[in-house]
Amino acid sequence: MRTWWRARASMALATGAFLLMATAACTPDEPVPPPEERSPRPLPTAFTGDPPPGLAGEPIRYLHGPGAATPEILDDEMGVRIEALGDAFLISSNSEEKHALQRPADGAALWEGDRRIDGFGAARDGSPVLFLAAAERDATAVVDDTGTTVWSGADPREVFVGGVVVRRPVEWTAADPYGRFTVLDTEGDELWTFAFAEPDDGGSGAVDDGADVEADPDRFGVPVGAHGDVLLLDDGTGALQARGIGGGGTGAASGDLLWGMAGDDAELGRSTAVPRPRPRLVGFYPLPEDPDAADTPADDTDGTPSPDTDQDRRGADGDGADGDGGGGAGDRGGSGGADEAEDGKAAAPRETVLVRWWLPDARSVLSLHDLHDGDVLWTRTEPGANPGGRDFASGHLPGTVHDAATGTLLLPQDSGATPMIAVDLLTGEIRWEFADGAERSISPAFALDGHIYGDARGQAGGTQVVLDAVTKRTVAEDLDAYVEAVTDDGHAIVVQDRQRFVFAPADGGPDGSPPPPRDGDD
Repeated sequence: MRTWWRARASMALATGAFLLMATAACTPDEPVPPPEERSPRPLPTAFTGDPPPGLAGEPIRYLHGPGAATPEILDDEMGVRIEALGDAFLISSNSEEKHALQRPADGAALWEGDRRIDGFGAARDGSPVLFLAAAERDATAVVDDTGTTVWSGADPREVFVGGVVVRRPVEWTAADPYGRFTVLDTEGDELWTFAFAEPDDGGSGAVDDGADVEADPDRFGVPVGAHGDVLLLDDGTGALQARGIGGGGTGAASGDLLWGMAGDDAELGRSTAVPRPRPRLVGFYPLPEDPDAADTPADDTDGTPSPDTDQDRRGADGDGADGDGGGGAGDRGGSGGADEAEDGKAAAPRETVLVRWWLPDARSVLSLHDLHDGDVLWTRTEPGANPGGRDFASGHLPGTVHDAATGTLLLPQDSGATPMIAVDLLTGEIRWEFADGAERSISPAFALDGHIYGDARGQAGGTQVVLDAVTKRTVAEDLDAYVEAVTDDGHAIVVQDRQRFVFAPADGGPDGSPPPPRDGDD
């Protein structure tokens, strides 16, 4: 018994000693103070370094943090995305369907909404608009860059096309596009009505890309674009018409045929093309008068000077070219061009429309036309085939970037040796194209005063690259600030160190006001 007690006592003593040591080892000598609460680093309010290319001076304001005085949408916990809409910033929430238009100079909210944006278009004067999707029992709405609702309609047959409203036939489809159309203004007043008849080819009446159908000026077509007082119609068989909307500078009544062009016209270099190429509008562009135009003929589709032609494209009045060769591909002085200078003032820019003529498997052809009389200013064969689809799409061609400062237009290519070409709008010359892998990784986003801004995708992530619009020379890369959006009047949002700064146009006032008028301006 005594031996057992001694063994038990020794075990208890050893266990107690071990527990005492373990307790001492796990107990700190002094209580550990709680970690200091770190305060977040405040958002910067001053821009550091030089502004990106095309910008100058100091920012006129910033968008985030105390003192920013901006719409509540900018406080979204998931952040926002910003793009330009004309002369305004379009701000969209990343967490919910909320949008706002903001005036760049002072940050005032021009419009706020919670409906899905269904696309973008243009008014009759060319200013951009956004389309709001129709909600249940709501009408489709169109809002311009001032925040004004320029049109709202609940009839599903009505569509907004370049500033006018087109009421399509009942149960209209792109596969069966025929019937009676009505053209209205945005107030709902009827401008004119016409019937788009099926082609008289003895067939089923469906649009057939393989059909050899003669262009008929009396057949009208589906409205696919409008600018000013001109409405453009596509007949689905390769013919494009321009007709007067009425009440504009052409003097034409509503529905009057101004000019027409078919995809197999000799001036397009496709006179033997079967099927006939179909048109796709690229966009409307003001073209300055070229002082050397009379001595510099436009290039044709093969890159050689085009002979003047006297082909009649004028339509109902039957007027062909005048005695000095007007209407030829090399003529830049057509009747629909810029007005003659008066009292020493500069002539107004010439209004033009750029058309892409496409076939499914052939290289497409570009043609630039005077908007009012159809004169072909130049034509150019593109490097690749660019099928346009059969849906009578309206609006500008997606993916284009226009630099008004240099008259350069970037056009994406669906196939061929390059994904992008840069075209001189004045001459039709292809200034440059993307060639190697590094250039192919660039996605052009917008233009700013002779510079093309784009995002370059790479293995280490994306970076912004700035190219010269005329030469493609790399002006800047690996910038310490990111240009997020640029408005038509030159205001820019620049992101640096978690802050967004607003820069005024390089030639504007310090408060973001428009540039002062030049000598000779009204």
